[in-house]
Amino acid sequence: MNARDDSAVGAPLSRSDGPLKVSGQARYAAEFPVDGVCHAVMARSTIAHGKIARIDAQAANRMPGVILVLTHQNAQKLPDKGRAAVNPPAGREMSLLQDAAIRYNGEPIALVVAESLEQAADAAAHIRVEYAKEPAKLDFAQAKRSPKKPKKAGNSETDKSWGDASGALPSAEVKVDQVYTTPMEHHNPMEPHGTIARWEGDKLTLWDATQYVSGVKETVAKTMGIPADNIHVIDPYVGGGFGCKGST
Repeated sequence: MNARDDSAVGAPLSRSDGPLKVSGQARYAAEFPVDGVCHAVMARSTIAHGKIARIDAQAANRMPGVILVLTHQNAQKLPDKGRAAVNPPAGREMSLLQDAAIRYNGEPIALVVAESLEQAADAAAHIRVEYAKEPAKLDFAQAKRSPKKPKKAGNSETDKSWGDASGALPSAEVKVDQVYTTPMEHHNPMEPHGTIARWEGDKLTLWDATQYVSGVKETVAKTMGIPADNIHVIDPYVGGGFGCKGST
C-alpha cells in the first residue's frame, strides 16, 4: 500500500483563474457583449402576505426607454404555474408573475424591461400597487405547533424518529438548557447575480452567474416548457457563490 501524497495540503497553490480575476480580465455573466441588449429590473412587494388588489403600470409604460412592463396580468403562463421544475428539497418554487398572491416581503410583482438599467429602475419605482393584506406567519415557535408535513422528502416517503429526551435528561451527567439565535446573514460574493438571455429563433443562450450550469439548463427547460437541447448555458468564471449561486 502506497503512502498517501499530502504534499498539496497547506501548500501555497495558485488558482488557475486567479490572475485573470485579480487583474479584471475574467468576464462574468453580465459582462458579455450582446448586441441590442436591454435591461430588466424587478418591482417587489412591500407586504409579507396577501394579494395584489390592483396594479397600475400605465405611468411606467409611458416612461422613456421602457419596452415592456410584465405583471401577473400579462406575463406568459408557464407549465404548472412555473413550478414544473420544483422537486423539494433540491428544487425551489420561484415567483414568476403567475398569480396575484403575495407570499413574502420583497416578492417580485412586476418586471420592467427598458433600454438602459437606469430607465428600468426608474420605471419600476413608478408602478403603483394596492394590496389586500393578510396576517403573516412571523412567529417561528407558533408555526412549529402546527407544522406542515411534506408529501415527500426528495424522492422518498417521509418518516421521522424521535428519541426520549424527557426520559434521558434526568439521568444525564451534564445538562445544558439554552436557546441560541443567529442574526440574518447575507451572501456577498464579488460577482453580483446577473443573467443575459439571447433568443435566436427558438434557441436560447444564457450567460448566467451560477455554480450549477447543467442544473440551470434543466430547470429553465422544465420551467418554460422548452426542450433542453434548445438551451445553452455559459459561465466560464464564478465570482464567488458560497451556495447562493446554486439555484437558478
